[in-house]
Parts: sequence; structure tokens; C-alpha cells
Amino acid sequence: MSKKILKSLSIILGVFILLIIYLSTVGIETKKFNNKIQDLIRQKNDKLDTSLKKIKLTLDPLNFKINAKTVDAKVTFKGKPIELEYIKTQIPINSLIKSQLITSQIEISTKSILLKNFVSLIRSINNRPELFFLEQFIKKGYLVVDLKLNFDEFGALKEDYIVKGLLRDGKVSFFKKNQLDKINFLFNIRGNNFNFKDISFNANNINFFSERLNIKKNKKDYFFEGSLSNDNSSLSSELLNIIQLRYPLFNLINTNFNSKNDFSFSINNKFKVKNLAINSNILIDRSQFKKNSLISNNLIKINDLIDLKDHKIKASYSNNKLSIEGKGQIKLQNKFELIDYVITNKDSDLNLISNLNLNELDFKNQSLIKEYLPKTNDILSLKDHKIKIDFNKNILSLKGSGKIKLENELNKVEYLFSIKDKLYNFETDLEINDTNIDIDFLNYAKDKNFKSRLEINGSYNKKLGINFKKISLLSKNNNFIINNLIIDKTNKIAKVDKIDLNYFDNSNEKNKFVFSRTKNNYYKINGSLFNAESLITKLLKSKDDKKFDIFKEDINIKLDFSNVYLDKYNIVKDLNGNLQIVDNKLYQAEISAIFDNNKNFKFTINTNKNDEKITTLYSSRAKPLVNRYKFIKGFEETDEGYLDFYSIKKDRISNSKLVIDNFKVKEIPVLAKLLTLASLQGIADLLTGEGVRFTDFEMNFTNKDKLMTIQELYAIGPAISILIDGYIEENNLISLRGTLVPATTINRSIASIPLLGDLLIGKKVGEGVFGVSFKVKGPPKNLKTTVNPIKTLTPRFITRTLEKIKKN
Repeated sequence: MSKKILKSLSIILGVFILLIIYLSTVGIETKKFNNKIQDLIRQKNDKLDTSLKKIKLTLDPLNFKINAKTVDAKVTFKGKPIELEYIKTQIPINSLIKSQLITSQIEISTKSILLKNFVSLIRSINNRPELFFLEQFIKKGYLVVDLKLNFDEFGALKEDYIVKGLLRDGKVSFFKKNQLDKINFLFNIRGNNFNFKDISFNANNINFFSERLNIKKNKKDYFFEGSLSNDNSSLSSELLNIIQLRYPLFNLINTNFNSKNDFSFSINNKFKVKNLAINSNILIDRSQFKKNSLISNNLIKINDLIDLKDHKIKASYSNNKLSIEGKGQIKLQNKFELIDYVITNKDSDLNLISNLNLNELDFKNQSLIKEYLPKTNDILSLKDHKIKIDFNKNILSLKGSGKIKLENELNKVEYLFSIKDKLYNFETDLEINDTNIDIDFLNYAKDKNFKSRLEINGSYNKKLGINFKKISLLSKNNNFIINNLIIDKTNKIAKVDKIDLNYFDNSNEKNKFVFSRTKNNYYKINGSLFNAESLITKLLKSKDDKKFDIFKEDINIKLDFSNVYLDKYNIVKDLNGNLQIVDNKLYQAEISAIFDNNKNFKFTINTNKNDEKITTLYSSRAKPLVNRYKFIKGFEETDEGYLDFYSIKKDRISNSKLVIDNFKVKEIPVLAKLLTLASLQGIADLLTGEGVRFTDFEMNFTNKDKLMTIQELYAIGPAISILIDGYIEENNLISLRGTLVPATTINRSIASIPLLGDLLIGKKVGEGVFGVSFKVKGPPKNLKTTVNPIKTLTPRFITRTLEKIKKN
């Protein structure tokens, strides 16, 4: 009996074991649970609909669970199908006994499905805000997903789910101009950890690759950490705008680059990026940026597009601070030059330090340089310059040194420029060894063989003008130093503190004087030596109504010179005086000096209430002034000679009188020609011999604009007398007429008073002529002269002669 029982139990146990083995390995297929599964899914989400085939059940005896699996299932959500490879789950055996379908785990593997449909399905299970935005951003993409979901005893989803899979050909668009496409990657999501690898995508026509991207959810934020690289890509302006690396002064275009980047950042549930950190290694194969306003206004032959190539850059970004360190080559003109740089940017604060080795650069010569260095080349060349560029706290500075080719040789130069708040500061130290320096108004010219050094230190503001804090030109025995010269935006002198001059001029005369400001607009010029020869010549040849147009305000100048050269042989001492300049015209002047024999020199200008300008000039020596006129040669004066000038001017019309007494001239070429035509050979010989002496010269004339009208020019002497009137229109027309009579005729007429009446009525005295009448007319370069002998003297001529004789 016991054996039968044992045998029966053994058979039952064997069958049970076989059954367990069969159920565990082969299992059974059924549709019995399909309705219950569908009902369960609808209870979770009534918008989900499932289509299931037979479910294969296998036993898990160790865990007292049944494994259920179905293949080729389909889930439909709002009409969007998701085809599944399979669904696997585990059902506790006791739930079946209780006729309850409770599962603790579900595994789902999809076929290739639309990414947007999958996100919609996930939102139906867990409707997070970020999933809503993600669904809006997704434009296309295909997904294969393996999900492993765990549920608690009440059927609620646990946080330890696992999602694996891959994405192909994805596309998302955040804004109209910012989108990613051709997205491919593998992913592994475990709870709050998202791991991606083998990532590739295209952004703004740049193909990017990433070995890894890890995302971790911390409360309300997502933390991103990963790598990103690209090969031989073109950098677009849109991408520069996205990463906030676009600056007006350095606008990169046509850029090809490679990069390797490590990054991390956080995004909150409002998609705000925080704690962005990037470390990059970038190789710019080639790039260009447009020449900007800092150099295009003054430099020429700089390419409109400045080329960069082979730039190796290390960049980092964190805490809103961007740091860039790089080096490479830059082409400004024809050759590539070496450059290195360090750039930092925090918020809007950009800092830059750059070193440039410049082998060669040409720039346009400026008119101001040409004025004082007239023989310099039209194009000046820089050679072998080392330049440091610094941009810090909105101050751009450029410091450099090298050589500059002004004419033929290379000269050393050092310079410093800086810009802050539209204020340009500059310092220059230049050797000038191979070219001439001309300072015309000082009658100075440096020989090209003399070494000189020019230092300029100042600042420039478009509204205020230029402030030359110091200008210094030093050469052998010549020093020119200017302190605090301010020139306003209209190129007028607003102020100058001091001008210290110590030099030899073109006449090899020593000049030593100082122009200094005493207070406000009051100045003083004092010195021991000044050669005024060139200045006097220019003043005599210039128009008296010509404005200086160099001072911004009215000024007063006090003069105090120990010795002043009027010419090579004439010196005045103790020259003192005052000048008042109003509206850039000489309004008041009073200058006095003495010659070495105590003869005096005086010059005055006074402007009265009627706006009449009265000018007087008296010189005990006329020669220093008369000798400057080329048409008079061999001018000599006696000890009693002098020059006296008086002029009154109003409304651009001046009436003047010039008197010169007791002088002789060795040669007056025009006058000698007139006498020769008149066949007065004896007098012509006098004019080309020892000279003709005049006791009196008087000229009354009027000036208006370019027209000079001579009412009367009368000169009388022992040998000859002249009377002239007419007009001269500058650079256009000359029209003069006059009478020239030898002294023998005059003396003979006066010696025999009864004969004077005969002369007046035209009767001839003796057999000879009395003199000549002449007319000169025509343009300056084509004058026509008419000369005729005269046998009578006009009353006017005799009257003027008698007046002079009576005076003497």
C-alpha cells in the first residue's frame, strides 16, 4: 500500500515537474487575458487602444510568477499608431488565483516608430511640462526603444524604469532660425539619468559629433555634461549670435574651423540655461573679417577683407566669462604675419591682449606730414614692427616699435595709441635722419644729413579737437619744444602754454626766444635773438587785410627781444611792444626798437570807433625794407635818410602815403630802359653807374581788394625827377603813365624865372628836349611801353617840383 502511494506520488510529482518544466520552457499561448489587459490599459489611460495577438505564458517557479509575452502588438494613441516588437511582463501567481491581473514589471520593445508619436505616448503616462515643449519642438525622427517599467503593488509606476534605444534622422526646431537636424544617437535612460552616445547632428550647416552626453535630473533642473566636436566646418553668423560671440569690430566671415569641446550646463523647467561651462580646442583653417573704421579712414592698401589662417585657439566659458587664447597668421596686405592673442569677456566687458609681428605695412602719407616733411614718399612703409594691442575696460591701446621708411632709409619709431570714450591718446618717438624738415614760417629747414628726433604726445576728441601735450623736435644745435598746444575741431589754436625755440635758420642766424602764456589769453614773446628778415619779406608781400585765421579767441601778445635781425646787416635792439589780435586780425599794435646808432624804429596799428584802421611805420633806416623789392637794386641811403608810412583803412579800402628821403639807387632796370628809348644816353649811363640820388620820394595810393590806384608817385633828386600815376590790378593788368625829367631842365627853368612862363605855354628852351613822357600798359607778362620826348612840362610837374625845392 505504501509502495503504491509512494509510486503514485512519484508519478504525480514527476508529472508536476514535467509540467513545470514544460510551462517554464515551452509555455502556452492564449488570448484569454487579452481583454483583461486591454481593460487594464484603458483604466490607466482611456485614450490608449491596443491590438494584441496571442500571449505566450511561461512559468517562473522560483519567483512564483508567470512571464507573459506578445509580439507584433500595436498601441494607438489619438489615432497615432506605435508598432511594437514585443511586450513582456510578469504576473504574480497569487493574482491569478484571486482573478486579479496585477503586474510588477513590463518590458516593451518597439519597431521603428515616429519620435513625435512616442513622446505623445510617454506624455500620456507621465505628463511632464518639458515633454509638452519637447513634443512641440520635434519636427521629425525615427526611434527604436526598449522599455523596462516596474510597478509597485498598487500598480503605480516606479522611478527605476530603464529606456534604451536609438534615434535616426531626427529634427527639432527651437525657433525659426535655430534648428538641429540629421540627429542620430544611442541612448540609455535609467530613472533620472539620461546617457547618450555616438551622437551626430547638423546645426546651421555644421556637422557636429559627440562621444557622450549625460543628463541628470535634480529636483527641478536638468544637468547636462558631454563633449562636442566638428570637422572642417563653416562658421555661420547665426551660430555666432546663438553663442553670443559676435562683436562689431571683429565680425568673422568665411570661416572654416575644427573644434573639440567639453561642456556642462543646467536647464530648469522653464528652459532657462544656467551654469554654462565650455572648454574648447579650436583650429581655424581660414577666416576673414572686414576692415573696420579704426583703420579704414587712414590706412591704405589694407585688404577690405583681412585674412586669418592656421589659428590654434583654446577657449573656455564659465560663470558668464569667456576666455580665448590663440595664435596664428594674419594677412593685412600681401604677406601673412604672426599674431597671438588672449581674449576675455565677462558680460559686456571685453578684454583683449594681442601681439603682432608685422614685417611690412604701407600707409598713406598725410598732408600735415607732407607740409613739414616735403620730400617724404606718398606711401610710407613700416618694417619689422612688434605691436601689442590691448583692449581693457573699453580702452583700446596699441603700442609698437620698429622702423619706418620716409624717403630712402629706414628710421626707428616707437608709438602708443589708446582710445577711451571717443578720446584718442597718442605718443610718438620718431627718428628723422634721411629727409628734410621744413618749417617755413620759422625760416627753418633741416638738412637731410642731420639726425633729428621728433616726439609728439597728445590726445584727440572729435568735439574738442587736438591737445598736443608736448611736441619736441631735437637736432644738432636746434631745439623746438611746444607744451600744451590745443587746436579745436575747426583747426584753430584755442590755447598754448609754451613754445621754446632755439635754432639756426636758413640764413645761419641764431634764433632764441620763448612764446608763453601768462594768463588766460595773454601771451608774451621774449628772447635774446630773432631773425625777422624772412618774416618782414612775407609781410611786405602779403595783403594787409589777410586774416591769420589760426586763433579761436582774441589774444594779447607782449614783445620783448634783445636783438632782432631785420636783414643780414641791420639789427635793432630792445624791441618791445604789444599786439592785440581780434577776430584773427591785428587790431592794435605798438612796436618800437632802436638801431645801433640810436636811430629808432616804430610801428603802430590803431583801430578807432569808426572801425578805421590806422597804420604807421617809421624807420630811421629804409634800406632793410626797400631792399626786399627785386625791381630796385643797389639801394643806399644817407645818414639823414628815413622811411615814413601812413595808412588809413575802412571797409576794405585803404588810403596810404609812403615817404622815403635821402637815398640813391644804383640800378632801376625799367627806368634805364625808358631813358634809353628816349635817347637820353647820358642819364642812362648814370643809372647804371654809381647810382642816382633822390632827396625825396613820396607815393600816395589807394588799395581795394586786388586793385592799387596810384594817385601820385613823385621822386626828385639832383639828377632826375619822376612823376607817375595809374593803377595795378594784381595778376591781371598794369596801367601807368608818367613824366621823367633830368635835373638840368629843372635847374635851367628855375634859374631863369622869366622863362618859366615860356615852359608852361610849351615854348622850347635851347635845342634839346626837356625829358620823356611814358605809358606802361598790359598784363604783367606782356607789358607794352610807349615813350615820347616832351618839349613842355605840365603845370602839375613844375608845381610838385617847386613844392619839394621849397621844402628842402
